[in-house]
Amino acid sequence: MLFDLGAVLKFIISIFIAAFISFALFAIMASLVVQEERYIEEVPDWAIVTIINKPEDTKIQRKHRTLDPPPKPAVMPTGIINQDKVETKTPIEHDINVPNLEVDIALAPQEFDLKLIQDNGAQPIYRSLPRYPVEAARNKIKGWVKLSFSINRQGKAEDIVIIDSEPELIFDQAAIDALHRWKYKPMIEKGKTVKQEGLSVRLDFGK
Repeated sequence: MLFDLGAVLKFIISIFIAAFISFALFAIMASLVVQEERYIEEVPDWAIVTIINKPEDTKIQRKHRTLDPPPKPAVMPTGIINQDKVETKTPIEHDINVPNLEVDIALAPQEFDLKLIQDNGAQPIYRSLPRYPVEAARNKIKGWVKLSFSINRQGKAEDIVIIDSEPELIFDQAAIDALHRWKYKPMIEKGKTVKQEGLSVRLDFGK
């Protein structure tokens, strides 16, 4: 029996090729199954540092202010004069804003100079200091006001009229308001209270 040599060679070569292909396939599959070990590099722990800018020290400059001394309070009147005839001028009506600087002082009758008033005349029971006008206090203005008035049967001052003032208009309203707050024991005649007229007083401001 004669063999075909060419067919045998083809068969042998096909066997080698099939074996090579099979080996290659097994090698590829093995590479897919086996995983390479991977080493993860250790990351060192880093400390978190917060940087805060320290503010520069600032020097506080303090200015020392010298306050002007407050004006002297209005001086209480030195006396009340009983006048029969007094030259008067029309009361000045004007609005002057004044600070709340009033100091009320209740004084006993013997503390007043009342030598010029009759023994049975009106006697003061309560007198308060005038309120110093704001503008006058700010500008350090001093002055005085002379007023005439009457005392009614209830012991209240009325019929108040500005006789003279220096400087004019500055302290007039403050003096009138102060006089309205005064209280008197009314004049008594024949056992009855009567109105007393023709009285005058001078109020000094800042003296």
